[in-house]
Amino acid sequence: MKNLRTLLIYVLCVLFGAVAFAQTNTKTSPKITVWPDKVLHHGHVDLKGTGFTPKSGVVSHLKRPDGTEFPALALYTNDKGEFEHDIDTVVMMPGVHEVWVEDVKAKTTSNVVRFEITMYSKDLEK
Repeated sequence: MKNLRTLLIYVLCVLFGAVAFAQTNTKTSPKITVWPDKVLHHGHVDLKGTGFTPKSGVVSHLKRPDGTEFPALALYTNDKGEFEHDIDTVVMMPGVHEVWVEDVKAKTTSNVVRFEITMYSKDLEK
């Protein structure tokens, strides 16, 4: 009877530990979005991020159409692990730009999103 009780306690501890470990490691990948995905030169693009470490530093990367990168931009997330940033396109060249964001604390990287800057309003018509 004593061995059975010890075995039962051991099994329950192992199961509890496995469940606790699974819950602490179930983390969503950080995700970013931009809107609009096509904008007239001198316009603005809204960058939003979710799933990052709450109240923590993140680093935004922005690649130009020619493959060069703007200097990285440090941002800070809110208590839900979200952030918003306004991208002003006034100093940007026309073409497709890429954005991704690093979560410094979690050492993870978001998805890569693209937006296009155009010089002609007719390009915005669908």
